[in-house]
Amino acid sequence: EEAFDEEGKHRNPGDKWMVKGPCDYVPPVQVQVLEKRRAMALDENEGVYVRDEKTGEVRSIIGRTYMLSETEVLWEKELPPIVEELLQRSNGTKHSVKDSAAAATKRRDKTRVVRFSVQHNAACQIYDYKARKPRIVFGPDLVMLGPDEEFTVVSLSGDK
Repeated sequence: EEAFDEEGKHRNPGDKWMVKGPCDYVPPVQVQVLEKRRAMALDENEGVYVRDEKTGEVRSIIGRTYMLSETEVLWEKELPPIVEELLQRSNGTKHSVKDSAAAATKRRDKTRVVRFSVQHNAACQIYDYKARKPRIVFGPDLVMLGPDEEFTVVSLSGDK
């Protein structure tokens, strides 16, 4: 592959760029189209995790229409299996060890911001590993996890 000039800009092998449109684009022979991107319309309670490939920074985009830049990709947030299981339940609780078979089998889109509805008269602790600070959310409220946040799972046992 060789360097070339296109529309007054010098391009080197391995460069990534985005042609913003609507427009017609006929790529030269030296260019390979990697993907076509579309804007994502996000509601005020929806979001996605985005990672910048140049800096490695991960951030969440919430509540607006967003188009990934040429250096950005959708990032998948991994959660512990116990948290995945609790998120699938309607109230986020697990009443017994044998209750695990009742969990829904719907898979979570890992690029979407993790949302959890804290019920009335309940609390939820979230720990931010980047800031090294916990936060507690009291219900009723909607929790939306940032890229560096995790739920703190507390298992309590007791008799009546």
